[in-house]
Amino acid sequence: ETNRREDIAIRVKREHVFEESFRELHRRSPEELKSRLYVIFEGEEGQDAGGLLREWYQIIAREIFNPHYALFTTTPGDKVTYVCNSFSHYNPNHLDYFKFVGRVIAKAI
Repeated sequence: ETNRREDIAIRVKREHVFEESFRELHRRSPEELKSRLYVIFEGEEGQDAGGLLREWYQIIAREIFNPHYALFTTTPGDKVTYVCNSFSHYNPNHLDYFKFVGRVIAKAI
């Protein structure tokens, strides 16, 4: 008999997707993160049959490279290759944010 994991709900406001998604996933154990995710955008109608999750990944992917978080920067030569920002330490949560980014990428694949 197999145990079915509970799906994990990510409840976020569109205006704060990165921070709220970070809080939702940061508190989860690695075992919990093996479960499927589904997204609820607060204040909006709709059930996640895959479309909302896909949209969430697109928004998160953009936000990961948002200069506000100082996580990544483009290389001076080509402006299309991203590397870790040497100033990321100015963001007090930078190490936890990098871990969050890794979790999001792992879930995406």
